[in-house]
Amino acid sequence: MFGGARNPKRTALVVVPVAGAIALASLAAPATAGPAVPSRVTLKVADGPPFHGRVTAGDPACVTNRKVLLLEVAPEPGPIDFADNRTNGKGKWVFSSQLQGATEVRAKVTQAKSGGVRCQSALSPAKRL
Repeated sequence: MFGGARNPKRTALVVVPVAGAIALASLAAPATAGPAVPSRVTLKVADGPPFHGRVTAGDPACVTNRKVLLLEVAPEPGPIDFADNRTNGKGKWVFSSQLQGATEVRAKVTQAKSGGVRCQSALSPAKRL
């Protein structure tokens, strides 16, 4: 009876639970699966420290408490300070550390998730000191 007819009840018992599990898995997609919200960051360097700027985004959740890094572009690329600089409720930030020979800098706002929203990272244009 190896090549004979199959039992339709047994086939239905296997197919229905598997199909149901696949359907449930597709419904359980995470809420953050939507597109990421673009962000922008500005940098003002007039007269040296403190440097300051602002983070803007299409969703208010992507403005408050965002981490901002100050990056050295020249003469040696890399982070200037690993301090935890964050934006305030209006997206404004301040960086008051002294620079160690940097001649060109830029700001970076890091990628984040806030209130179920994915916020993209962004770089400011490089500024000469």
